[in-house]
Amino acid sequence: MKSNKSICKKTCIALLSGILVMAGSVRSYALDADTARDLREFVQNYVTDLMTEENPDAKVEITVPNLENRINMTSCEGFLFAELVKKDLSRRSNSVKLMCEDPEQSWNSIVPIRIKYLKPVVTAVESISKGQQLSNDNISITYVEGSRLTGNYFTSTDLIVGAKSKRELSPNSIIRNDQICLVCKDDLVDLEAGTGEVTIKVQGQALEDGALNQEIRVTNMISKKTVRAKVVGVGHVRIDVK
Repeated sequence: MKSNKSICKKTCIALLSGILVMAGSVRSYALDADTARDLREFVQNYVTDLMTEENPDAKVEITVPNLENRINMTSCEGFLFAELVKKDLSRRSNSVKLMCEDPEQSWNSIVPIRIKYLKPVVTAVESISKGQQLSNDNISITYVEGSRLTGNYFTSTDLIVGAKSKRELSPNSIIRNDQICLVCKDDLVDLEAGTGEVTIKVQGQALEDGALNQEIRVTNMISKKTVRAKVVGVGHVRIDVK
């Protein structure tokens, strides 16, 4: 995460002059619509930068309230800083402290925000029947709020195109690792064994279904021996030799 006051702009968003309001001996300030809009955008951009830096594949929606009625805020002709009040980026509710270092009128204010964090997940485009093969026509990427995501889901279609469904999948449902087999029982597979430097590939036959990273029994079609290998892709298993 960026350090405090690491994101600043010097007269960078063309904040317009605030309107001075006198109330007895106490001074307060009302923002015009353009200045309020620019301050909101400044907060949104600051939080979005923080969130996408940690999770570049995600989409972020930041909601900032209308600032026109906020007191003790004006345009900032000096340095404008932002700082997240609570450092936990997984929070849906948070606040940003805005600080203006201005020779004429310095100020600071706490602005509440709402964060919607959207992550890419693979979903079914249409109904997929048991045993049906997954393809680019029946699966796609959908962005889903992170708080709704549980279990083992996929963030890319590349890894599972060619896999088969182990059950009926409804349209728009999130596809999870335990719902599909990258290697299915009786499939002929590429059986790979070796170290990082030396690798041997032979044909094998799966004796059981296998999901990603699951270890299954496979028969080596040349030696006829049964070995245990890890599923690493569609039709692809590997034995790591130490």
